[in-house]
Amino acid sequence: MDPLFKRLTIAVSAMVLLGTVACSSSSSSSSAGGSTSGGVSATEKDFSIDLASSSAPAGSVTFNVSNEGPSTHEFVVIKTDDAPDALPTKDGSVNEDQVTVVDELEDVAPSTTGTLTTDLETGSYVIICNVPGHYAAGMHTAFTVS
Repeated sequence: MDPLFKRLTIAVSAMVLLGTVACSSSSSSSSAGGSTSGGVSATEKDFSIDLASSSAPAGSVTFNVSNEGPSTHEFVVIKTDDAPDALPTKDGSVNEDQVTVVDELEDVAPSTTGTLTTDLETGSYVIICNVPGHYAAGMHTAFTVS
């Protein structure tokens, strides 16, 4: 085997191993009560939020958030009847003083996961990333609690 190819293979393998270890050991957590097992899987990337389920029963809801993008994101749960793309904005972000923020997971770094468990009442919600510019770029989705 070519010595350069062998060194390149070893270097790539080491980087993959380091990335796997970093991803599995890094996590953010915020809890407002309830179990952190199970729940709704959420994937954030530049610039979208995808939920495995767009609804849940009222009570304790756990969101298992994975940031697959190259940027740090937030996961903000807002109770509102407004459409996901119609929240009030100010200076490139949703104006959190004009909406009802129920809970949030801040600073979800790239290639990490976080867990947010919060009590949700029956109603309509919008989940956003409120890092400046991310909401306007499409990082928002509807969520319903019944």
